[in-house]
Amino acid sequence: MGSFKYIHANEIALYKNEERKREILQDVRNQPIVQRIEKPTKITRAKSVGYKAKQGYITVRVRVGKGDFRRPRANHARRPSKSGIYYKLAVSKEGIARNRALKVFKNMEVVGSYFLIEDGKNKWFEVILVDKIKI
Repeated sequence: MGSFKYIHANEIALYKNEERKREILQDVRNQPIVQRIEKPTKITRAKSVGYKAKQGYITVRVRVGKGDFRRPRANHARRPSKSGIYYKLAVSKEGIARNRALKVFKNMEVVGSYFLIEDGKNKWFEVILVDKIKI
């Protein structure tokens, strides 16, 4: 486990570098909402949530929009006191990302997921999936 300490420190240094962040965001923005990738971007974080580099494990990058869940406000010459414009969702953004990955890869099950990067509009998560049959 000694080398992982240095790999983790290197990953942290990369994500503090603004140029590296910009490169990652440029790559990620052009991809579809659910994109299968060959290997995890943050290898130490992936291993901590259960990723193994063997057959049957895949990594998926998922985009989730930022912002609250809003309903349109009633505006018919009145203002109801309990109009309830803002609602809090029961599922977190990471939970939404897991569900989106499972919709695409129906024969897999989720091992874990972690936050990758965000910009003004979206958040990206990486979801680790495992094939039920192979493992």
